[in-house]
Amino acid sequence: MAATPQTPPEPQVVQIELTPDELATKKMGSHHLQSAVEALHRDGMVVLTNAVDPAHLDKLNERMVPEAKELYSRATTHRNFGDETGNIQQEPVLEAGYVFADVLANPWATETIQCLHGPPAAAHRHRLRLPPVPFGYCVNINLVATSPANGATEVWLGSHTDTTQDVLETDPATGHRQIRADLQEARRRIGRPPVQPSLPKGALIIRDFRLWHAGMPNRTDEPRVMLVSVQFPSWYRSDLKMKLPASIKDKVEWGDVIPCAEWMPDGYDYLKGAHDHDFTLLP
Repeated sequence: MAATPQTPPEPQVVQIELTPDELATKKMGSHHLQSAVEALHRDGMVVLTNAVDPAHLDKLNERMVPEAKELYSRATTHRNFGDETGNIQQEPVLEAGYVFADVLANPWATETIQCLHGPPAAAHRHRLRLPPVPFGYCVNINLVATSPANGATEVWLGSHTDTTQDVLETDPATGHRQIRADLQEARRRIGRPPVQPSLPKGALIIRDFRLWHAGMPNRTDEPRVMLVSVQFPSWYRSDLKMKLPASIKDKVEWGDVIPCAEWMPDGYDYLKGAHDHDFTLLP
């Protein structure tokens, strides 16, 4: 009798829980650091499950969810990926008391990224063809626990390793650019389909900029806010800057990160946002 073909196990995102000593010293031990670097090389993504203070996220969420609802109500608000989606870009709160070092310049994220980039890194607030080496890492922080129910980001683990071909095509139905269907099917055939990891509040995601990923529907009644910053290596030339309140300029523990910031005065209307970001390597 022929053996029944076995379905390969679903890919799993590596999740690392920092120890009390690592949290106290703001330094990762060598075993956790090795696991994080190996995951980023192999999968293009790793999660530190308790790298952000939940109290900081609660304070941001209490402010940003009502602001998200306000933005939804505005006809002028930019909808990412088309008017039919509820995916909008929302700027973080630019006021003292709402800017936290573990969100903006997380020490464990920076330590991990420096193992791949080398110091110093340059932080930017969130081209295909992409460089064939890691040129940027996104640091994503959800303000609440995430699951497929509330639209956890879809990721294709390992898809960052091949940047030798044009991976995009235009969807004839929507006109949006997307990963080529044949390449998606090829990754499914080798047992590397997309996943939507469920993560606790306080988790921090480090993602290779080249990794395939997609926003997914939030099927709950509450907006899910996700913060993003980007760390580039010192050799990556970019004019991209994040807007930050001038009042906190000397109050954030940046560590080895060099902030690429435009310092804004008190009262700046951060909700008007910015929606065009150019990540191209400058000459």
